[in-house]
Amino acid sequence: MPNLTSEQASQLADNFYYLGMAIGEFRYANWDRLSLEENKELSEMQNSILRCGEDILAYATKLIMDEVATSLVQINTISQEIKGSIKTLKNIQKGLNVAAVILILGVAIVNRKPDEISSSLKDLVDTWNTPLD
Repeated sequence: MPNLTSEQASQLADNFYYLGMAIGEFRYANWDRLSLEENKELSEMQNSILRCGEDILAYATKLIMDEVATSLVQINTISQEIKGSIKTLKNIQKGLNVAAVILILGVAIVNRKPDEISSSLKDLVDTWNTPLD
């Protein structure tokens, strides 16, 4: 398993920054529809996703991923889709589910667990593509 280059780690960290910001946009767009508990949960997940991005940069030279290029393309693609349209989701639970899976992916990357990265990336794509909006 190859290590990420500093450029790849930077790109990955950027994705997590923008995903974290997209979760915040979803939260604010649905402020009146979220329960206090859901709002708090999204806030905590957003902060954790942003920390994952920071950790990815901090640990760039130690991070490994199976099939780096393929995984990064998938992460870039799904990140673009999510950040481009998550705030328009009508289904609050789908927004919560997407935020949770993004966080799981970030933790898998930071913890250098290639099998979990692959699995959580698949879960993110599946969760995002589930027609619940």
